Amino acid sequence: MGDLLDDQARFIAVLQKGPSVFPEGLFADAPERALLGLKAHANTISHARLVALEETYPRTREHLGEAAFNALSRDFIERAEVRPRKLMQLGEGLADFLADRVHDVAAVDLARVEWAWLQSYHAAEAEPLQLADLAALDEDGLLDLGLALHPAARLIRTQTPLGPLMPELAECAAPHMRFLLITRPAYEVLLHPLDAISADLLRQTHFPAPMRNLLAQAIERAGEAEALPAIFALISAGALVRSQG
Repeated sequence: MGDLLDDQARFIAVLQKGPSVFPEGLFADAPERALLGLKAHANTISHARLVALEETYPRTREHLGEAAFNALSRDFIERAEVRPRKLMQLGEGLADFLADRVHDVAAVDLARVEWAWLQSYHAAEAEPLQLADLAALDEDGLLDLGLALHPAARLIRTQTPLGPLMPELAECAAPHMRFLLITRPAYEVLLHPLDAISADLLRQTHFPAPMRNLLAQAIERAGEAEALPAIFALISAGALVRSQG
């Protein structure tokens, strides 16, 4: 087993770094013929990785344009920290890479949203807390109810307004809204524009936490009139679950 792992490592090294690390003794044919085969294999892998990146970031690609996105993608997948990644993790950090390479905050925002969408899609399943669950609790039971974030919940703060960034949200996103909550309470990933109050509750609450803590923070930030609507917005979106602790 050790020899097999060593051979695999040598094979991968030559695909990533080229002929300078050609694995002597690994192939039966002459090095020249082996390198031809490895080159074809490497091109196939490189193409597959570029396609995977395109499929991870379709809106970012559309926004930047095919040629620009392809050129940036080629530079990105050749970064030392990106080369060893499997396809599922390949696109991590593209938004930060774009922030350093392009003067286009909308492209950076779209990349952050699309990566968060993918992470939400692949997150663990959990039964989300529902507003109907609160109806069966008395006051003490409600205040003592333990809360945790749903594994699929992701909160993104964008630099650009959500309406122009994502046209399907234009009707429900006020012009100033720049917080996007991504959830997957069942089988579908959902997008929820959030106001600053609800977003702050998610960002600043140390979960797991009892409902009384969340309510106290909401009242402190928004007053009693706005506290419960802010919490209900999170519950309705499927962002919270009962904590097990």
